[in-house]
Amino acid sequence: MRSLATYLIAFYLNPSEVMLWLRITARMSGVLLAASFAAQGLRQLWPTAPTLYIEAGRHRFTLFFALSHTLHLAAIVMLATLLPNQVFAKKNIPGLVLGAMGYVLIYCLAWMAFTAQKKPYLPDGKIQTVGLYILWTVFTLAFTSGIWRNGWVYVPLASVMWLALVVRIWARSATRARERTSVAGV
Repeated sequence: MRSLATYLIAFYLNPSEVMLWLRITARMSGVLLAASFAAQGLRQLWPTAPTLYIEAGRHRFTLFFALSHTLHLAAIVMLATLLPNQVFAKKNIPGLVLGAMGYVLIYCLAWMAFTAQKKPYLPDGKIQTVGLYILWTVFTLAFTSGIWRNGWVYVPLASVMWLALVVRIWARSATRARERTSVAGV
């Protein structure tokens, strides 16, 4: 038996509109994730007012990422309501299971970001760092592989994700170089 919400979704939406919503929310989520991922590195490399603001708000970026991806989840539910046989086809089950695990990770990171907002100056914990790298990898692979489908859309998105990693690595190597210099100077 279908609920009233199911009828309303089926009556007012069509699959192409929901697919558009899925693409928009995934892309918004990727940009927010990249901002959260690169925030500390940006501040370490360029300690200016804008980068200090971004770094201080990195937990907010994580929370907005979780919100954006919650809207993405709502679109997935709408699509499953409109096309249940296709969404729940046997070939899609591994993707659904991995996606569910991804959402657990996203909400775990959101909870950690929410509780860390009171002390934004503290570095991320190991679980947060590993979680961000896992999500960065998923989004970067999706955006990079999307270049073959639509370069105009996915080249900028993939570039933002790869640049976030470059900033993070560059900041880490610069910090290590400063530490070696200070130890050698003592």
